[in-house]
Amino acid sequence: MSSKIVANITNRQTRVAIMEDDRLTELMVERGERVVGNVYMCRVENVVRGLDAAFVECGLDKNVFLHVSDAVTEEPSRRDMRRKMSSFPPINRIVQSGQQFLCQIVKGPLGDKGARGTRRISLPGRYLVLMTDTAEKVGVSKKIEDEGERKRLRSLGHEVCPDDFGIIVRTRAQGATKQDLEADVRFLTKLWQTIQGRAQQATAPTMIHEDLSLTLEVLRDVFSAEVDQFIIDDKVTYDKVLNLLHNIAPDLRDRVELYRGTTPIFTHYGVEQQINQALQPKVWLESGGWLNIEQTEALTTIDVNTGKFTGRSLEDTVLRTNLEAADEVANQLKLRDIGGIIVIDFIDMDKKQHRKQVSSALRDAFAEDRMKTRIMHITRLGLVEMTRKRTGENLSQILQTTCPCCKGRGRILSAETVAAALEREIRRQVREDDARIFHIQASADVVLEFIGHFGEYVDELEDELNCEIYARADTSINPEHYEINTYDTRRRLSRVRRRRTGYKLEIQPEDRLHDPEMGLVACVDDLIVYVPELSPDTEEAAKVRLTEVANSYARATPIGE
Repeated sequence: MSSKIVANITNRQTRVAIMEDDRLTELMVERGERVVGNVYMCRVENVVRGLDAAFVECGLDKNVFLHVSDAVTEEPSRRDMRRKMSSFPPINRIVQSGQQFLCQIVKGPLGDKGARGTRRISLPGRYLVLMTDTAEKVGVSKKIEDEGERKRLRSLGHEVCPDDFGIIVRTRAQGATKQDLEADVRFLTKLWQTIQGRAQQATAPTMIHEDLSLTLEVLRDVFSAEVDQFIIDDKVTYDKVLNLLHNIAPDLRDRVELYRGTTPIFTHYGVEQQINQALQPKVWLESGGWLNIEQTEALTTIDVNTGKFTGRSLEDTVLRTNLEAADEVANQLKLRDIGGIIVIDFIDMDKKQHRKQVSSALRDAFAEDRMKTRIMHITRLGLVEMTRKRTGENLSQILQTTCPCCKGRGRILSAETVAAALEREIRRQVREDDARIFHIQASADVVLEFIGHFGEYVDELEDELNCEIYARADTSINPEHYEINTYDTRRRLSRVRRRRTGYKLEIQPEDRLHDPEMGLVACVDDLIVYVPELSPDTEEAAKVRLTEVANSYARATPIGE
């Protein structure tokens, strides 16, 4: 399997893509200020006993949330973390309002929530993480499965661990020498001394230490001998990467390339198209099945469907689709950087052996995930509950914004519903305000539903209410909204474009609105036009002449060559 890292750096943003066999597996985006990993001298703003937490000011837009488990200065035991609330003293015994101390951001702001911090500072290096709160404690990454290598690294860790510190040996330390670990320890302890020196002279709130930029963080955490290429399109960043590699991994410098092509780097390597696909809720599987991924604030749901795939039997179809889905679910969660609570709805499997197979395949698929995951057993209904560590906004939250039409609901009112509401409002104004001339502006689909496919509804409404209605389409208006203006004389209808019989128009294919039982319906210059003699499937522009002009619509006939 070939792998590469592609970095696109501009003044507006930095994007780093991790690719395996030209398939995008992970995308990281940096815009503006990054806070995760930064260390601040903070001040306690308020202590909330009901939440067993404090809110501290670090100089960010919102105060940082500090839970009692993160406010204690010593690492809690696993037993304490399982017992949670009963294991810790009340928050007001640990911190007090106005108190100042160092705080490190462990989770970035998300939506309306501020960042989350901890008083226990951890400094990551290439092979080790230095823990400043734990004395001579050595841990080894759980992702290192070889027991012999774990013992070797743990032994080396005890040899290089400085007094009054703890260390965690990272996954990428497999095969590292004692000298590699010692170099990391020297660098990290020196960095901690620098942080302490700055903290003594600082007044809260202020930043004491800024973590690496996105590109350099990927260089430290991802780039290794297993990566074939690291391609960068910015000369300044390229030089920084080479300089850093000169000190930490000189043997990898020849794998770093400066992209000089005229085509944008993400387009050249096919990343842009894959990013667009990663924003879609529907993901097709190679067999013909598909996933539907729906994200909410509370959790993410993934539905597995067989689609058009059929195997040798129903059981075979279900099993093979679920196994393929398990692998694709892991790919999509990593690519979209989705965290929190996740519920996967696999297709129902009757055999316990099949459920065990799918559950095992799902765990294997997450084995290489850099984020911590926890996967529960699969139920008879095919449901799997899992959690994935979330450190900030996911890909959708970074690249997309809430739809101004649906406000995040994912659905909007139908044209029929809005048209019915519009009619009720017209009736109310006639009854209560004695209005008789109306100028209506709404989306083209709403106007079409309001006046009727052949204008019959608006004609009947004008006769029934003894009023005049001038409905016009407005492409800029929200499909759920409409505007109604009332007038006492026709002279004040200056905003309404009026057409006369015999006027010539040209209908473009994009003007077509609806396929009625017969004829073409289009919106031209904000007016609904019916052309019974033309096919609604026409893909060419058509010249027509108005033969009948009502207040809210017009009828037309084609003009011969």
